[in-house]
Amino acid sequence: MIEQKRKRAYTISLLFLMFIGAVCSSTQGVMLTNYIDYYGLQSSAQGLTSAFQSIGGITALLLIGILVGRVHKSVIIMITAVAVPVVFLTLGSKPPFVVLLISYALYGVAFGFEDSTSSSLMADLYQRRSAVYMNLLHGIYGIGGLVGPILLSSLVNAGLEWNQTLFVIAGLAFLGLIVYAVCGAPIMRSKVQVSKPAARMRWSDVRSFLMEKRKRLLLLAAFLYGAHQIAITGWSMRYISEFLGTPQYGALALSLYWIGITVSRFIAPRFGIARSKIVVFGFVATTLILGAGLASGNGFVMMLCCGLAGIVEGAVLPMLLDMSCSWQIENTSLGSTMVIFVLYIGFILIPPAIGAIAALAGITVGMLTTVVFSVIGSFVTFKLTRMDDPGR
Repeated sequence: MIEQKRKRAYTISLLFLMFIGAVCSSTQGVMLTNYIDYYGLQSSAQGLTSAFQSIGGITALLLIGILVGRVHKSVIIMITAVAVPVVFLTLGSKPPFVVLLISYALYGVAFGFEDSTSSSLMADLYQRRSAVYMNLLHGIYGIGGLVGPILLSSLVNAGLEWNQTLFVIAGLAFLGLIVYAVCGAPIMRSKVQVSKPAARMRWSDVRSFLMEKRKRLLLLAAFLYGAHQIAITGWSMRYISEFLGTPQYGALALSLYWIGITVSRFIAPRFGIARSKIVVFGFVATTLILGAGLASGNGFVMMLCCGLAGIVEGAVLPMLLDMSCSWQIENTSLGSTMVIFVLYIGFILIPPAIGAIAALAGITVGMLTTVVFSVIGSFVTFKLTRMDDPGR
């Protein structure tokens, strides 16, 4: 057994890296208008930075299938902690658009490793309380999602150019590297369970995973959640600021969304409600809330609806991850990787699609995809309520 003090310090370092990852990811939504203006982006090209980050995430998850069983999980996290500040130093240099896209893809690789591996580590470290710590991990991500837009907007308002704010983010990522190096080094030098390589993932394991109907439904739910969330985080600020003409509510809407997500992830496990029911409620309630916000055509109302949507759906992803890991307890890396893999597929496909839809039919129609995905997710996850056994 790993001693409690060391275990606590290591957990804190993972949480801090997750926080930084959310701040870094928030540059997608906050900086979208800057990227569009600086690089003269049109139509579906407006969603390419987000799509390339997600392509990187998918690449990471494919590589995890190769590395897991060969490389210690804690070493994988260290590699990502080194890569992120390097990527954001490159982004801050105002590179050509192709290099910007490649840089976001590399960041996607780094965060894809971090997200999946950290989720697996939480399941390994806290098997009896995995749902609590999975929500804590992604709750911290929510806090980063909240702080990111506020920090970036504040830096720009203080007079920094968009690329200079990315240099600041690079400095924050370097701080994360230092914290993890201090807290993670004792783990990597030790022979405790958390530093051991996980069971290898083979194509036969993936096929076996997909043979179960409940797991296929869970993956579809994860895809729909990813498609839905990337539409909100990537386009709500632009929709409220540019289309509805209320820029004072744009960044605030994104922040309120992450506040809601954070609150949800911290309090949801305390209600004692079945995790599958929390997932269903998240999809249904989000459908109603965002539908009302889009119907209002009012920036202030849409801002409030973004916050409420975060509250009702925040626990959806951690609960899906916990379900997958508990159904695959002999190989939690496979359970977490499968969910995050399809999540990133949603992240890849939707931003360019919304950009194309917005160019053809208007951004309101593009934003309606958030409601469509939530409706479908409601029906898919309702079936999971009869298939989820927390003990398996």
